[in-house]
Amino acid sequence: MTSRRKNWIGTGGRSTDSGIALILVLLSMLVLSVLAASIVFTARSETFASYGYRLDTQADYTAKAGIEAAVNWLRSNHYAAVPSASANTNYLVTAEPTFSLYTANTSPVQCKANCASINGPVQLIGYGGGSTNYPSGIANASSGAAISLSFTNDLNSHGGGSGNGGLVSGSGNQSGLFFVNAYLLNYQTVNSSSIASCSNTNSGSNAPPCPLETWLITAKGEWTIGSSQVAATAEEQAIVQPLYSSSFGDAMYGYCSVSMAGSAGVCTDAFNSALGPYGGGNTSVAAGACDSTTAANVINADANVGANGYVSLSKNVTVSGNVTIGNANPSLIPSSCCSGSSCGAPTSGTVNGSIITGAAYTAPPPTPTFPGSGQSGATFPGTSPSYSGAAQLPQTSSSNSTSPCADPPTCTNKSAITPGTSNPYGWPCVTGKTCNGSAANPYLVSSVSLSASGDTLTLYGGPSIGQPVYYDIDSISMSGQGQLAINGYVVLNVQSSLSLAGQGIANGLTQAPEAVQINYAGTSGVSMGGNGAMSAVLTAPNATVSLGGGGSKGYMVGSIRALNVSVQGGYPLHYDVQLNRLDGTLGQVAVSSYTRIKH
Repeated sequence: MTSRRKNWIGTGGRSTDSGIALILVLLSMLVLSVLAASIVFTARSETFASYGYRLDTQADYTAKAGIEAAVNWLRSNHYAAVPSASANTNYLVTAEPTFSLYTANTSPVQCKANCASINGPVQLIGYGGGSTNYPSGIANASSGAAISLSFTNDLNSHGGGSGNGGLVSGSGNQSGLFFVNAYLLNYQTVNSSSIASCSNTNSGSNAPPCPLETWLITAKGEWTIGSSQVAATAEEQAIVQPLYSSSFGDAMYGYCSVSMAGSAGVCTDAFNSALGPYGGGNTSVAAGACDSTTAANVINADANVGANGYVSLSKNVTVSGNVTIGNANPSLIPSSCCSGSSCGAPTSGTVNGSIITGAAYTAPPPTPTFPGSGQSGATFPGTSPSYSGAAQLPQTSSSNSTSPCADPPTCTNKSAITPGTSNPYGWPCVTGKTCNGSAANPYLVSSVSLSASGDTLTLYGGPSIGQPVYYDIDSISMSGQGQLAINGYVVLNVQSSLSLAGQGIANGLTQAPEAVQINYAGTSGVSMGGNGAMSAVLTAPNATVSLGGGGSKGYMVGSIRALNVSVQGGYPLHYDVQLNRLDGTLGQVAVSSYTRIKH
C-alpha cells in the first residue's frame, strides 16, 4: 500500500506551494517591463540618431553644393585669371627664362600690387571673416565687374540666397545655406598651342602663355529648421585647377607602339636644361649608356616612354621613368597597331619607374599644311630652291646662297619680301607670294641633300621660343659628313621625306631641344642614326621613326612623338624635363582633391 506525503505548515493546513505563481508572474512582468523600456529607449535613441545623421548629411551635402557652385563659377565667364602679361605686376612670381613662363614664389600666392592687402595671401572671401584680396584690375567678361565682387555676389546669392549665403531648398520649413571662400594656392603660366587665346582670362586677345590658377575652396554648409535655428553644420574643402596635359611629357611616345632593342646604350634618361647641358656638355657621355653616377646633371627618372598599343623592351634596355600603356579602352586602339594580347606592357627590360595603364591619345597633333597659309593656292615645292652643299639661310638674294641675312639670327627686317625685287632680304619664293619666315609665310625649300665633307647648311632662326623662324621643306636627306647647323630658334615643317643620319644637327648639347622643332607630315619612315647627334623635338604622327645603328657617337637630346618609334643599337635618348612646359592642352577647371573637415 502506497502512502502520499503531504507538507503542512502549522495547524491551519495551508500548502507551502501557494504564492509561488504570483511571484513568478511578477518577476516575468518586471523582466518584460525592463525589456519593453529598453526597446522603447533604443528605438527613441535610434530615431534621434537617425534624425541627427540626416541633419548632418543634409549639412554636408549643402557644403558640397557650395564646392560645386564654386567650381561652376570658376568655369564660367564671371571668372578671369590674372593674365600672363600682368602676372609679374600683380603677384610675387619668378620668371622662367627658357619659355618665358612664371611660377609663384609662395603658397598661398602673395599679392604684389593692386590688392587691398599688399604681400597678403590672394583670396576670395564669402564667409569666415577677412577681406577679399584679389587684384582689382581683373574683371569678368560678362559685366566688367571686378572678380572679387563677382565671387561674393554670385556665390552668396546662388539659388536665390539673400546675399548672406547660397540657398539650398529643403522640404517644409527646412533649408540649407552654404558660404564659400577660396585661397589661391599656386599660380603659373603654361604654353598651349591648342587654343588661339587664353579663354580663362576673358580678354579674348591674350595669347599664350596661359595662366593656370590653383584654388583651395572651403565651403561651410548650415542646415536650418525654421527661420533661423541651425540644426547642423559641416565643412568641405577641395583643390581645383584647370586640367593641363603636356604634349611633350614623355621622352618618346608612339601613337601605335614603341620598340627598344639592342645594347645597353639603348636607354632613356633625363636632365634639366635650366641647370646646364646634359652630362656637363660632354658629348662622349651623351653618346654612351645612360649613367647618373658619373655624369653631371643626369636624372634616372622622368624620362617616360609610352604608347597607345604596346611598348616592347629587350633585356638590355633601360627606361629611366614610367612606361605608360594607353589601352585602358582597347576599342580606341586601331587593329593595325595591335590587337588582343599583342597590346600591352613590356615583359623584359628595366623600367626604373612604374608600368601604368592610362588613357590613349586618340587625337594626335595635326600635321602642317604645305605651303604655309600665306602661300595658299600655290604649288609646293614648285620652283623653291634646293640645297646640296654649304649655304646659309635665309639669303640676302636669290643669287647669293652663301650669305645670311644681314642681322642674324633675328632677321628683323624680313617683312614684305617679294621675289624679283631689290629687297636685300629677297628670297626665292612661289611667284606672287611672300616668304618672310613667319608661321603664315615660311621660307620655302624644295630639298636639302647633304653628304660630303663640308656640306653644312646653316639655318638662322629667331631670338626666342616665342619668335622662331619657320621653314617649309619638302625633303631632307643627310648622310656621310653632311650636317645641319642651327643658329637661333626654328620650326622645320617637312612634307615628304626625312633622314637625319650623317653628322646630324650640329647643335648637340649646346642648344636646348625646343630651339629645333621638327614637324613631319609624311608617311614614309624617318631615320635617325649613325653618328648623327641632335637636340630637337620631333613630331611625326603618321610615320615610324627609327633611331640608331651604324655609329658610336649618335644620340638625341629632346623628345619624340610618332606613330611608331623603333630604337635599335646603342642610341640613347636624353629627355629634357623642361619640355614638359613647352606645349600642352589646357582644359576646364576640375577637382583634384576633396576633404571633409571634422569638427
